[in-house]
Amino acid sequence: MTDERREHRLAENEALARDVNERVGEVAASWYAEGERLEFVCECSRDDCTDRVHLRMEEYLEVRSSPVWFAVVADHIVPEIERSVKTLGDAIVVEKTGAGRDVAEATAPDAS
Repeated sequence: MTDERREHRLAENEALARDVNERVGEVAASWYAEGERLEFVCECSRDDCTDRVHLRMEEYLEVRSSPVWFAVVADHIVPEIERSVKTLGDAIVVEKTGAGRDVAEATAPDAS
């Protein structure tokens, strides 16, 4: 598998986790208590990951403010395809780089 094809596949895994978290965020928005940490799935590129990250709604919305940002467990960062941007809650926010960046932008919830 070429590096670019691998980057696309890994980015697609992350986009799927982001979609799951979008649903969680939509439901939680109606009942969460201000300041409460909510549980979201790790948005890493591992297709078998079942880990969770905990973010306040405002932190989650900060991650979603960029189509190329994802919230991952600290040891799930893949330096070849992403870089660490900041820490929010118990998650590391990563920014997609390379070929996967295009996938992240194309699959963003508000992308048309």
